Amino acid sequence: MRESSYTPSSTDAAYELTQQMTDMVKGAGYRKPRPAAQGGGYAPLDIGEAVDKAVDAEMALRKSVRASLANPGDVHKSLNPAFANQFALFGSQAPGMQGMTQVVDALNQIGDILGKNFTLTSPLSSGLVPFDLAAPSKLIYPVFSPLRNKLPRVQGMGTSRRTKVITGVQGSQTPSGSNAPKRWSIAESNPATAWPNTLPASGSQTAVDVSIPYKFFGISEALSWLAQFSGSGFEDVSALANLVLMQEAMLAEEYEIIWGTGTALTTPNAPTVAIRTAGSNETAIAAAGTGNSYYIRVTATNIYGETVMSAAAEAAVAAQTGKVLDVTMPTNVKGASQFNIYISAAATSGSAPASRTSYFLQASGVGGSKFTIQGSLASSGTNPPASDSGTSSANDYEGLLSILSGHAAADASVYPSGFQAGYVNSAVGTRMTLAALSTALQKVWNGPGAFRADPTDLICEASDGKQLSDDIIAQGGSGQGYRLNIGQGEINSVTGGIAVSSLVNPVTRSLINIMVHPWWLQGTAFLMSYTMPMPLTNISNIFEVTNVQDYLSVSWPVIDPTYRYSLFLYGALVAHAPQYCALLQGLQVADTTPYS
Repeated sequence: MRESSYTPSSTDAAYELTQQMTDMVKGAGYRKPRPAAQGGGYAPLDIGEAVDKAVDAEMALRKSVRASLANPGDVHKSLNPAFANQFALFGSQAPGMQGMTQVVDALNQIGDILGKNFTLTSPLSSGLVPFDLAAPSKLIYPVFSPLRNKLPRVQGMGTSRRTKVITGVQGSQTPSGSNAPKRWSIAESNPATAWPNTLPASGSQTAVDVSIPYKFFGISEALSWLAQFSGSGFEDVSALANLVLMQEAMLAEEYEIIWGTGTALTTPNAPTVAIRTAGSNETAIAAAGTGNSYYIRVTATNIYGETVMSAAAEAAVAAQTGKVLDVTMPTNVKGASQFNIYISAAATSGSAPASRTSYFLQASGVGGSKFTIQGSLASSGTNPPASDSGTSSANDYEGLLSILSGHAAADASVYPSGFQAGYVNSAVGTRMTLAALSTALQKVWNGPGAFRADPTDLICEASDGKQLSDDIIAQGGSGQGYRLNIGQGEINSVTGGIAVSSLVNPVTRSLINIMVHPWWLQGTAFLMSYTMPMPLTNISNIFEVTNVQDYLSVSWPVIDPTYRYSLFLYGALVAHAPQYCALLQGLQVADTTPYS
């Protein structure tokens, strides 16, 4: 067995080649059968034979490389003529051939390792590289259900939740026939001669039965066997499917708690339209011909669907120019969150609004009670639905908006009359301001028939919440102001910016927390009470999620190459005293023209 005459150092560019050469030549044993004395057959060279072959191969390679570097002209002559003719300057090291100079420099540095055949794209275009997949899969979608998480969950039974509610007694001044204070002074009399007429007169009370039917809910996910098998080593896809199922159920329940209703929203009345001269910050609509009119209809929406369109409101533009249209939304739709506005702009003289079929969507998601139509008018696009597109489902229970607005009592007939928010303003017509809130808080405390409510939470949409913060900050110069709390240890680390997280009830002096709800729709705000402000009411919670069966997860028997999972719930949202809340709607994005 021979040894190589070359002794590499660990820093030599050829060191790795020397180390690997023995393994590289072992396969020479497969070229021809081995002698019988060596066992015959085909087999890799043994270590002695491999070393001999490796030394020969290494010396030959080094000799060839050194000769090529010393005589590049000979290398050029040995090239295939066809290649040399096509790439005549390939071997040139002229100053202009910077690329070739770099190649030669690289060869001089690694002289003993030439002829690499493996690159990022060879022998596979995808490369012989690892796939750097980070496990498990990343979930970046939001899952927020603040009301579902906040409201108490209590055990139910049977098919409905039934309660008996005393809504007023003599002197309570609630709107149930017991408003007048009772005068209870009496004259002294002789019981011996006047019995029993000397007993004081009785007071009066009012009461109602409440029966809230339970509803059935469910959601499913399916997973193929191959998806589960193939994901092994990366992620438990079955566990992921069940996690997603739970998250979807929680989101669905949050929407149900807010917007659920078993009765479709009422068709809106016709809006009111006013024509006025466009302001300097507005774009006038295109004028119609003499005698022409625009006709405007609206639909009411919640997060689930849209009502049919209202009757038409006429905007008689005639030959006027430089005008805009202010639309005021109807107030008859309980349980709606927003409105869509449709317009028929291709008017002809004398055409009646009832004959118009060419109504197109002009504005959607209008949460304010007023909206200004300006600029281009819709002449194509989305038409109003021919029927209610799903504002309700017979399988839904009544959610907070339905209950507080009175839809659950007046339209759905699930709750008794009067079971709604103690103060409802469906057309505030301004931005969310301290003034609007102060009015609501005063009315829910001692307005006509008020229950002396003291709400603890304001729930609103993000832009409405910002409007309130801006208004509170702006009030700083008028004595309404705000307070900054800075601890001794925070003096050198105060962060700029102001966001109002709570405010003082100007009536009761208690604090009201502000919750910006992630799924809320602009234009609506709730002032919520969760517990009664006085003792001995037999009401633990004003709102409860009462479930006969809370979340029940089922893994179904396998009947084909698929795993199936479902989640079920049987229950309802129950409101024991919604009168202790307030509802504000028609909040504007802008309360100066143009309205939005």
